[in-house]
Amino acid sequence: MSRRFVLAFLLAALTLTAGCSFLGPTPDSYTSRYDYSVGVDATATLDDVTIRVPVPQTDGEATYDADVVAPNGTVEGAFDATVVETPYGPMLELTAAEFPVETRYYRHVETGGVGRIEEISEAEYEPSNPDHVRRTRRTVSVSVTRSAPYPIETRTPVGQAPTFYEDGAVTRALTTCSLPDRDEATCFAYDAPVYLSYDTDRNASVSGSVVVVGTNEWFAGGWTGNSYTDRVGFDASGPQDGWTTADGTTEVGRGDYPSPER
Repeated sequence: MSRRFVLAFLLAALTLTAGCSFLGPTPDSYTSRYDYSVGVDATATLDDVTIRVPVPQTDGEATYDADVVAPNGTVEGAFDATVVETPYGPMLELTAAEFPVETRYYRHVETGGVGRIEEISEAEYEPSNPDHVRRTRRTVSVSVTRSAPYPIETRTPVGQAPTFYEDGAVTRALTTCSLPDRDEATCFAYDAPVYLSYDTDRNASVSGSVVVVGTNEWFAGGWTGNSYTDRVGFDASGPQDGWTTADGTTEVGRGDYPSPER
């Protein structure tokens, strides 16, 4: 390959790259959305269950109704769901007379060089067989995506966009962001009150997670955007009967700025 050809190729590539870098955002591509998700995981059956976790709110008013999160009134048929007022603001309340958790058995099989897991009966399960697995765990979850007027305030969302808890209900303290970033994101940690009440085995583990994400997106030679995330997670062992403290994290200002104007 001649040096002249290589030089021409490099110049063409540089021209193309430079041209892409100057492409402006496409107004028709501007979109914003909120994503709210809830998940509960248990390793043993729970009885007489009431769990309250935060629902997105703005100025103390819930921005999600129960019929949006659980259109048929339940989360995967496991919990009845409603939004209730609490001393810490609006929360999603999950209730059930029983949340049964059963032990299931699986084996690893390989067909044509492709492996997969299939469920087997208890009678087929062999504890000494390394390809057999016994699992006692149940997870239920729900997620909701809603479009929003563009743009969302993603750098200072508390009080201006849906987050968990009002600013006066919890104290957010500056902390290190756990996810890699380009130094554009800012993160805050806080003690998040949640309500857990149920009977279960003393060795049972129950965990939960609620997340709300606000995102702006647009196209400018490629898709880009910015976002904020509010996240609350808890881990509990044995029976519970009241308010407890979960781990809360608010991450703001992740992505590219400024958001282009319409």
